[in-house]
Amino acid sequence: MKSIRNLWVCAGLALMLAACATPYDTEKQFWSFGKGFETVQIAPDGWQISFVGNTSTDRALARKYIMRKSAELCQQAGYPYFTFTREQTDRDSVGQFGIGDSSNSLLWGSSTIDKETSVVVEVTGLSSKPSNAASRVYDTNYILNHVNVED
Repeated sequence: MKSIRNLWVCAGLALMLAACATPYDTEKQFWSFGKGFETVQIAPDGWQISFVGNTSTDRALARKYIMRKSAELCQQAGYPYFTFTREQTDRDSVGQFGIGDSSNSLLWGSSTIDKETSVVVEVTGLSSKPSNAASRVYDTNYILNHVNVED
């Protein structure tokens, strides 16, 4: 009986931890279970940014996170504008968590399928705003002043 109670306590703790969206300041590492940001500079004026969020992180929030992170990197490097040269957003089913018990030849339990939102972009910082850009050009300061990730 004690083992069933321990299973329920563990399941309850896991659900409480999974109930919140992945926070903005999370870096992808072992302790974040692969969730959060990973940033790689791929050129003097370019970065590849990836973000993976948990089940509670929807596409719109992940997109805001990427937009804000892009603006922060470009501002730190001295670029007043930036553009995305490549962008991919996915929402995938990634795993199943379940618990069960067998007593008197009866198996019962519960399980859930997790979904995670992932976004990968390549960002290029721009020193000036081109007059005839092939893709959308973002103003770094505007994004930093208007895209709030602390909801």
